[in-house]
Amino acid sequence: MGLFDSVLGNILGGSNGKGLDYVAIMQWVEQQGGLQAILDKFRQGQFGDVVGSWLGNGENQQINGDHVQQALGSDAINQLAEKLGIDPAQASATIAQFLPTVADAASPNGEVQQDSNELGDMVGKLFK
Repeated sequence: MGLFDSVLGNILGGSNGKGLDYVAIMQWVEQQGGLQAILDKFRQGQFGDVVGSWLGNGENQQINGDHVQQALGSDAINQLAEKLGIDPAQASATIAQFLPTVADAASPNGEVQQDSNELGDMVGKLFK
């Protein structure tokens, strides 16, 4: 396990004891239309202020698994749960921990950077 994996594991809390497949999480984000599309779903789901805190320079507001479920829907969460081999509640909680940090890292100027096609590249900027 590399430094990237271990730091990201600390962010996500290593919740399932087996170690989460971070690549699978990032692939799932891309399958949902990318980070911007997920953030748009949160904005449409009445979480615009929360998303704004992730994109801004201040403290990131936190969300919980219920918020994730509400914004993204059960189909998307079930897809992630199946991909990771965990139950949907764990998948929602994982995204609730993952998303604020990733959105913050991917938006150094207040907007999600579109110049990279790889979410992994954006996340990698966290650990430089």
